[in-house]
Amino acid sequence: MVELSQNLSETSPDPEQIRQLLTSPEGQALIRLLQSDGGARLKTASKAIQQGNVEGLKEALTPLLAGTEAERLARSLEEKL
Repeated sequence: MVELSQNLSETSPDPEQIRQLLTSPEGQALIRLLQSDGGARLKTASKAIQQGNVEGLKEALTPLLAGTEAERLARSLEEKL
């Protein structure tokens, strides 16, 4: 997650790149995991992304990304950045 947040802060992916990541199988699986709490984390993460708040994004995703499946998905998405 640290690497992902560093990538987001160093370069701003264009909207098309973000769309491609979020519509990829890994992105869709990660979104489903984010929705597992009724969508609260997804809303928080989305708001942080819109505000360019990398720390808020990390805070929203850290508990979720502690799981092995979410970690694998995040790494896969990070490789695509």
